[in-house]
Amino acid sequence: MRELRVNSVVITTGNLLQGIFTSKDVLMRVVAQNLSPELTLVEKVMTAHPDCATLDTSILDALHIMHDGKFLHIPVVDGDGRVVACLDVLQLTQAAISMAEGGSGAANDVANTMMQKFWDSALALEPPDEEFDSQSEISLVMPSEVGDGRSSIYPAAVGNSFAFKLQDKKGRMHRFTCGSESLDELMSSITQRLGTGGEKGPIQLLYDDDEGDRVLLTTDSDLAGAVLNAKSSGLKVLRLHVDNSDSSSEVKKQLPELVPLQKSQLMPAHYGLMAGAIALTGVVLVVYLKRSKV
Repeated sequence: MRELRVNSVVITTGNLLQGIFTSKDVLMRVVAQNLSPELTLVEKVMTAHPDCATLDTSILDALHIMHDGKFLHIPVVDGDGRVVACLDVLQLTQAAISMAEGGSGAANDVANTMMQKFWDSALALEPPDEEFDSQSEISLVMPSEVGDGRSSIYPAAVGNSFAFKLQDKKGRMHRFTCGSESLDELMSSITQRLGTGGEKGPIQLLYDDDEGDRVLLTTDSDLAGAVLNAKSSGLKVLRLHVDNSDSSSEVKKQLPELVPLQKSQLMPAHYGLMAGAIALTGVVLVVYLKRSKV
């Protein structure tokens, strides 16, 4: 790598790709683990079976693959699976810019728009401290702990942060990254985004579990379990729902139902009193008429 002035190499068996070894693998897996460069085999520090592009993959698709997988290098293989090149994100970006500058006006605008959307999504979905190579992140795990050695396209978020998504009262969708260990921190972030700080009563958060049910988040352990469930399901973002209902509204809804019930209980007594009064009036009238005749 030093002699050829490259920051990545691919490892093949015959002509088939077996793994990739980048400069960050050197830093995070060799240097950080205090391993001897002279005695450590590349097979033990490489990332096995990385995501690849083909000769038919467009530049934008390759950039999206790297963005979704959060890595900076991508091997290119032909139809037979043989490695023909290994590109990094800077090479792909420069190629896209060069093609946009050399194309026609319409093609230039389309290319610029597509590149702008790509970088906007990259900056919007990932916090600044997540600019890392996921292949190097996976390299921190020993091969015996990775199972078959395949790198996941859904690496864990940096630290304890995770991506969340929720919809406000106006139907606008919010996506943000927040810590996954403190429910108070998550509620504070949601309150600031939705501007619900002046409303009475705390908000209640719910999430959709793997069975399609909406589960209430009440403790930090509930939040940690929800994030763990999302990661195990291969989700990159956890959808949240805000429930503003409280017990006072339920009491108000029940009160109108009690009033008719009480009225219905008193109505038979009223009917009895009225019937007795009518009967008594009739008797008095008959007695009066008889006395008047006499």
